[in-house]
Amino acid sequence: MSEPLTLSIVTPSFNTAQFLGDAIKSVLAQDWPRVNYVVMDGGSTDGSVDVLRSFGDRIQWVSQKDDGQSDALNKGFARLGGDILGWLNSDDTYVPGAFREVMEYFQAHPDVDVVYGNANFIDAAGNLIGPCVHIEPYSARRLFYYSDFIVQPATFFRRRAFEAVGGIDASLYFGMDYDLWLRLATRFKFAYVPKLLANYRWLDSNKTAVGGFKRIDELQRILARHGLGLPAYNRLERVNLHLEAARAAMHERSPLCAASSLARGAGEVLRSPRAMLSLLQPLTWKIIWTGQVLRKRAVRKMESANESSAQMNTDGDR
Repeated sequence: MSEPLTLSIVTPSFNTAQFLGDAIKSVLAQDWPRVNYVVMDGGSTDGSVDVLRSFGDRIQWVSQKDDGQSDALNKGFARLGGDILGWLNSDDTYVPGAFREVMEYFQAHPDVDVVYGNANFIDAAGNLIGPCVHIEPYSARRLFYYSDFIVQPATFFRRRAFEAVGGIDASLYFGMDYDLWLRLATRFKFAYVPKLLANYRWLDSNKTAVGGFKRIDELQRILARHGLGLPAYNRLERVNLHLEAARAAMHERSPLCAASSLARGAGEVLRSPRAMLSLLQPLTWKIIWTGQVLRKRAVRKMESANESSAQMNTDGDR
């Protein structure tokens, strides 16, 4: 019987002491016998280092200034050995048994280079919000033309494939994971394992929640590298951003600005037959509804925090 493969996990972290301990515990609770693990902290000042120290010699960690999440990940993977790689952001968690599920699949399928599974959305307190409804069985066509349906913390890949495509592009801020999947998909085999592997914590500070047009524009640049336009679902996200801009303009009594935003949104749909076709599919509306609910929660939390801060300032002036 062959030796079990080694899994290497990197957690990039910066000022997330509130969640970091849960992320680390979810790694340490796994039952796969060969795991390398390092937390790459970017020089946190919020107590994260105290959290790291509390685990003693059970984990490796570094706390020093870096050039962001992607830089931390590339340095972490270079630091560790291991056949299979994955990363867990410091506010996410793995579910029990995830490593064994993935690693046994890799061992049984030596031709597969990327394995991903299902994930749940959880809130700041770790409570279940619901499943990540946008995850789909693998299709390269869907990945390139319709949606990034692969949830990052539930994804693992062989080191040989990761190194062959040049690792993570540190110039990207919002879509470094999607960019990596696309580059891997042009050369390597993916497999979907329909098992729950991870929890994605939805916060008001998530890049997906607050990225807006900047996030969509970066995704468009990523696809342009492959000679493609914006995927259908992301194009519909841009349409929704234009609709939100129109609503805001009407609230501010700027009908011309509202009309301009509506025209831009309509143009996005009309220029994309795939986007129009997607609007006829029930799954699309399920994904849109879920995204709307999560974003509204994030906005409400931000507004509540701003109101509380303003109230504190007012009280302080009395």
